[in-house]
Amino acid sequence: MIVAKVVKLTEDSKPRKDFDFKKGQEFEIVMDVVYINGFPVPRELQPLFYTWITKNPKLFKDDTRQW
Repeated sequence: MIVAKVVKLTEDSKPRKDFDFKKGQEFEIVMDVVYINGFPVPRELQPLFYTWITKNPKLFKDDTRQW
């Protein structure tokens, strides 16, 4: 389980042909829920994004902040 993590894309990427993210896009995972721009990804897309992020660590830079 990922409790709290922030990652940024290190290059342009498409997890699926209808999603096109640019280098620097930030993703946040809180309690295994993926957020983009502060909003949760729709429930039906959660597995896609969670798997894409966790299975492709070279695409992402850890940018988790300590508050």
